[in-house]
Amino acid sequence: MEMYHFVTKWFFNAPIEKVWKEIEDVESWPTWWQDWRMTAIRGPESKAQLGSVVDCAVRGSLPYTLRFSMEITSLEPPTHSEYESSGDLAGSGKWVLEAQNDGTAVTYYWDVGTTNPIFNILGKLSFVRAMMEKNHNEVMARGYHGLESWLEG
Repeated sequence: MEMYHFVTKWFFNAPIEKVWKEIEDVESWPTWWQDWRMTAIRGPESKAQLGSVVDCAVRGSLPYTLRFSMEITSLEPPTHSEYESSGDLAGSGKWVLEAQNDGTAVTYYWDVGTTNPIFNILGKLSFVRAMMEKNHNEVMARGYHGLESWLEG
């Protein structure tokens, strides 16, 4: 499996509780994050909680959609949540929020590998890997701008 390690940092001029509410409301992501085609929580309750599984479909600038599930493995409102991912992306993710300077600093750690054998072969080519990493960074940048507008609106 070809592994990728990303760290994304965002800052919002909004209180931590407001930012947490939007990040943990995973089913609303497609309303403010254009690359998320679908998020759906499996289970009897339609809210993210410890043990919940969220089915996801994401399509960035490259011509493919990644489908994966994220199981919530740690949840400490309003500062921390962790996920285990399976499907097209296998690994782990972690949101860390910190109240700071009248706003909220957000760091997202995403340590995943591609499970598609073709992506794994192509990902060994430096220019393809660079394209995949750029695609991830663009998805995260659009997420930042979408959430920033959502929080300010």
